[in-house]
Amino acid sequence: MKYRYVKELMSNPAITCDYSTSIKNVIEIMKENNIGFIPITKSNIIIGVATDRDILIRGIGIYKLNSKISKVMTAGDIHFVSPETPLEDAAKIMADYKIRRLVVLNDGKVVGVITTKNMLKEPSLTHYIAQTYLSKENLNNYSMYVNSNPHDSIKASDYPL
Repeated sequence: MKYRYVKELMSNPAITCDYSTSIKNVIEIMKENNIGFIPITKSNIIIGVATDRDILIRGIGIYKLNSKISKVMTAGDIHFVSPETPLEDAAKIMADYKIRRLVVLNDGKVVGVITTKNMLKEPSLTHYIAQTYLSKENLNNYSMYVNSNPHDSIKASDYPL
C-alpha cells in the first residue's frame, strides 16, 4: 500500500458551513469550491452533512432558496473517521454503509473529508469502492447519475429568490 492513513488522502482544510446558512449560499459555496458535500456545524460542532443531491432532491421545489440548509441536511447518524484511521477501515465503513464521503474529525473538529474519489489513488481499495457504488440495493439510487454530475448543472443564479 502506497497510502495507509486517512490523513494522507483526505481533502483539507474542510469546507463547512453553519446550520443557519441559506440553501442558496450553500449552493454558491459548493460551486466556488467544486464540491458536492459539506459538513454542517453549529457552534463549530458537526450536526449534519449536506450533499448536492440533498439540495436537489429535498431542497429545490420544496423549500425556498433562502431557507436554512438545516431543512435539507442529513442529520443524526453521521459517520466519521480520524486522520489516523487506516484507509482500509475507512473504505470498509463506506462500503458497509453505502456512502461516498466521510467527515474527518480531530478532537471533535472537522478537519477534512475523505471520499471514494480520494481513495482511487490507492488501488488496493478499489473493491471497497465498487461495493459502495454497485451493491444491488444501492444501484437504483445512483442510476440517475450515471455519466452525469448534477453539481455541474446547478447554479444559484438560475434560481432567483
